[in-house]
Amino acid sequence: MMLGFLLARAGVEVAVLEKHADFFRDFRGDTIHPSTLELMYELGLLDDFLKRPHDKVTNLAGYINDTRYPIADFTHLPRTANFWR
Repeated sequence: MMLGFLLARAGVEVAVLEKHADFFRDFRGDTIHPSTLELMYELGLLDDFLKRPHDKVTNLAGYINDTRYPIADFTHLPRTANFWR
């Protein structure tokens, strides 16, 4: 997809082919990592991307019984695209 985007932006005609008949697969990269948001910002795509319906996640945690266990905190990562503040 990235190569297709860069080629199209450079004026090359591009066709992206999908092997499946629909886009309703169990996992299709539905989580966007902060570093990917940075890349989207650098490519000038972030503003349009964030107009799409989405949920913002600042941290991840898991629960065992009633105890919460922190797994990841994204708020301290360096970024140009100020996504959660």
